Amino acid sequence: IAQDRGPLEGIPSAMKLTQSILVLVALGVSLSDAVKWNLRRSRQGTKIAMRHESLLFAHTKAKMRAGASAKLVESTRIVHKTAYWGQMSLGTPPQPFKVIFDTGSGNLIIPAADCTVPGCAPHKKYNSKASTSSSFVTNEKGEGSSEITFGTGQVSGDFYKDKLCIGDQLCFDANFIAADKMTTEPFQEIPFDGIMGLGFKDLSMGDGFNIVDDLQTRANVPGGNGQFSFYVSDGEDSEVTFGGYRAERLASDIVWAPVKVESWWQVAIDDITFNNMPKNLCNGQCQVAVDTGTSMLAGPSELVDKLSAMVNAKEDCSNFNELPNLGFQIGNTVLNLRP
Repeated sequence: IAQDRGPLEGIPSAMKLTQSILVLVALGVSLSDAVKWNLRRSRQGTKIAMRHESLLFAHTKAKMRAGASAKLVESTRIVHKTAYWGQMSLGTPPQPFKVIFDTGSGNLIIPAADCTVPGCAPHKKYNSKASTSSSFVTNEKGEGSSEITFGTGQVSGDFYKDKLCIGDQLCFDANFIAADKMTTEPFQEIPFDGIMGLGFKDLSMGDGFNIVDDLQTRANVPGGNGQFSFYVSDGEDSEVTFGGYRAERLASDIVWAPVKVESWWQVAIDDITFNNMPKNLCNGQCQVAVDTGTSMLAGPSELVDKLSAMVNAKEDCSNFNELPNLGFQIGNTVLNLRP
């Protein structure tokens, strides 16, 4: 199975279900007039970024054997998009940026105009001097800058507040990090400019730096609804919706799961299934993060090794047609992934 990165228009993906999946994050009440955007695919102190950045920026490589087995792999190859991003703007007048909408992190990070290192070179940069609504800010600790260490790189920059717009209708003032240093790996190679973290506030740089909180308190979300949802597919129709969800995008009824830890969007699953049959791998104890910033499934080595052995997928895909649907049981519902 080969994977592909490429543009779609607005955000990252979480999991792909039997057709495609709509990931709904519930922050408020019922659905009203939702607004949607299309997606594109694929110094004072140091803070370790509380997410799996190594997954966010990982490059997935498929290995193929030579000869007849390589032909078999090619004949059964399935290409999936693995990253999704979209456009937002900062400032007055607006400066546009492509960002990955990431439920696995908590900060908005954009390259700054004074960033001259290779990691910033390919990207659009935020110019605070060109915005009449820009201001330098500090967090509650009096810090005006910070350094964030990712699993595969590092950024550092100053704190600013400016007008943020997602589309033409959703605008509010937001605090963010304008990065003046970004390591060459992985930032030189990523196809988007920055990251819009949509995790909870304990993942953010301080009070007032959380976009999810801003959507509830500062943003004029249509209908006053604090929900946002993602629809991702292998076609050109992926999108992010703020203010609810689009019923016509649903592949099934919505499955609601309580957030167990308000950090990542962390929920409990009762078990992992093969063709809807529980395998007693969790015993109701598995906790998972619904993460739009990665296309991969990750878990503790012991569990992943056991699961891999049970699936027994051949490297040459010769048993592809015999592989089971891999499911995640939440209450009485199983969310299935096809091979």
